[in-house]
Amino acid sequence: MQRPSNPSIPHLLLAASASLLLGGCATNLAPVRNFADQTQKMSVHFEPMLAGGVHSCMDKAMRKRLILAERFDAQASEQAARADCAAIAQASASIASLNDVLLRYAQTMAALADDKLPVYKEEFSGLGDALGGLAQPGAGAPLLDADKLAKVVKLSEHLSRLATQRRQKSALRELLDEQEAVDIVSNALKEYAQRSYRAGLQDELRDLDLLRGAVDKAAPREPLAANYIRTRLHLEGGQLREREKIVAAYVAAVDALQASVAALRANFDRLQAPELERQLAQFSRDVDTLQRQAAFYAPARW
Repeated sequence: MQRPSNPSIPHLLLAASASLLLGGCATNLAPVRNFADQTQKMSVHFEPMLAGGVHSCMDKAMRKRLILAERFDAQASEQAARADCAAIAQASASIASLNDVLLRYAQTMAALADDKLPVYKEEFSGLGDALGGLAQPGAGAPLLDADKLAKVVKLSEHLSRLATQRRQKSALRELLDEQEAVDIVSNALKEYAQRSYRAGLQDELRDLDLLRGAVDKAAPREPLAANYIRTRLHLEGGQLREREKIVAAYVAAVDALQASVAALRANFDRLQAPELERQLAQFSRDVDTLQRQAAFYAPARW
């Protein structure tokens, strides 16, 4: 008697094979997900730098008026400080859109590594206009020349296209091929951190020396008030020096990010390569350092 065939067995074998293949794919793409997670953390820790730059400018202006003015009007001083810092606030808004490109890049890679479609509520409309008029901190030259700006806009458009497609590995390879654009974006963010955020902190530190001299002159008339302000200036100086270290940590993380994109691109067909593992481990360490140092973003409040 002929044994009846069992059509479910081939289907079960096929399903098991597919499961193993999918499981292997997920495991193999773990380095991509690791990179994407660290890049997202790095982007998140850049955001307070933007608000911190505006706050530093405001705090510096308010402190000067508080200590040096013969008659101090808090409301008028705040309004004047906002006017003094308006250009910094406007530049911060444009830089935020550039950081958002890097964040979306990481989010798209993470979603593709998990074989999920990223869902964006906002598109990159107006990105070219926002970044086109942005000047280098402390200089009149544009932060991104026409060629670099075109590459950044192309990357943002690429992200929007990939968000509507489900082509996991080929899409990831396309994103890694955008290495030059990622370098342009991250170098611009690094430039801001070094030449705007850190420069503002250094200006504040120089102002503290000036203010200490003014407090010392007033000390014989108001010793208690002078001692209080000396204490606040001392605490503020320590906080500013710790916030300066954030810049060094961020620059190291950016350098590791760029090296990681290059390593992923070179080893995409062998994601378990030891040199890639070492590079991603270094990136994770640098982001952890940034995360620990970022605790000092908040200024010492008066």
